[in-house]
Amino acid sequence: MKSAALLTSLALITACTPKPKVTVVKPSSQAVAIATLQKVNSAAYACWPKDKSLKAYGIIPELDTTGTPRILLVPKGKPQALPKLVIAANGRQISTFGPLMEGAEAGRINADIARWAAGGTDCAA
Repeated sequence: MKSAALLTSLALITACTPKPKVTVVKPSSQAVAIATLQKVNSAAYACWPKDKSLKAYGIIPELDTTGTPRILLVPKGKPQALPKLVIAANGRQISTFGPLMEGAEAGRINADIARWAAGGTDCAA
């Protein structure tokens, strides 16, 4: 009898105890864009300096900006030069533009970026 009363008391106490609220925090569009470009930046640093058609360019990440996070490809040793490629992100959406996107390597560059943004790390498409 005592054990039944004890179980009933425990059930009542448990029922009255407030349940902790679980709050799901969604990352901001800016945070998602920066995380995406960090993946692209890491892979670009590992791959593009070894690539014949891209080794002449330096990679300049601008990820800590209050504006649109982006990565710039500029002529190596000329960080103030106009970029030959701009990789910008808004959330998970990435856009590329610049003179390199008008050349023969545009398709491969976009394939690299899409693969890296999706989490791939290999250098060849």
